[in-house]
Amino acid sequence: MSASHLLIINPRSANGSTGRKWPKMEAYLRTLLPAFDAVLTNAPGDATRIAAGARGQYEVVVAVGGDGTTNEVVNGLVDGDERSGPGIALGVLPGGTGSDFLRGLGIPRSLDGAAAVLARGKQRLIDVGRARFLGPDGAQATRYFINAAEVGMGAVVCRALDRSPRRFGGAFAFLWAIMVTMIKYRDCPVSLSVDGAAAETVVLNNAWIANGAYSGAGIRSAPRARMDDGLLDVVRLEHAGLLRRIRGLFKVRSGAFVDLPHVDYRVVHRLEVTAETAVPVETDGDPVGSVPASFDLLPARLSVIS
Repeated sequence: MSASHLLIINPRSANGSTGRKWPKMEAYLRTLLPAFDAVLTNAPGDATRIAAGARGQYEVVVAVGGDGTTNEVVNGLVDGDERSGPGIALGVLPGGTGSDFLRGLGIPRSLDGAAAVLARGKQRLIDVGRARFLGPDGAQATRYFINAAEVGMGAVVCRALDRSPRRFGGAFAFLWAIMVTMIKYRDCPVSLSVDGAAAETVVLNNAWIANGAYSGAGIRSAPRARMDDGLLDVVRLEHAGLLRRIRGLFKVRSGAFVDLPHVDYRVVHRLEVTAETAVPVETDGDPVGSVPASFDLLPARLSVIS
């Protein structure tokens, strides 16, 4: 019997535990899922290349790893015309630090729960975000995202996360990275243009450009966001004193921080960001480059098993 599913496994996710557990996971999944092929990645970018090759070959491509692995798979499924392959759907099995994409879809973050959802095979269409920015080599680059992008301090937090202690879980690792970055990061003047309107200049700490409601291992960074409404939720944190920002941390996980006076929340179709300095950009937790950058949405563009 030919396989209908392709599982793309990042063995380095969850601090390497996905690779160590994979033989046992595979045996369990073969008792539950339709026939599948499985490929382990070896380096960054492998999941994108493998997913691109799966278009037209499989019905479902499953990312086994964290949000970064899922992002790579999405960038392989959404091709140059911004359309996923014919009849192909994305599935996700948890194996990373954040699993915020799963949170946003309401999929359990346990292997048993997520595998049961995948086995049922119910599909829904979601939007896909598109970011254009300057890559590390200074050339224009494009990357798709399904959960959130950030401009500002959040992109530096993603870099710091690689050095965060993981023994106490993903939420603690993100909190540690935020605290370390908050002390060192300097807010920058940026100009933001929403849906083609005149640009507004602010001293920016961070901006989430969100398709999903969660980031940072459970932070409700865009609590009103929906993945199928055809809109991006832009949550902008302007410059504030260190004490006010520390107090705001206590409201971040619940999403109540969006009501603070230095926070601006709006829904948009397109956001353009420019600055005189190289303000960093990240997509789905992966630092990718810097401004100038633009963000828009490809509505109802990808089928997801949820």
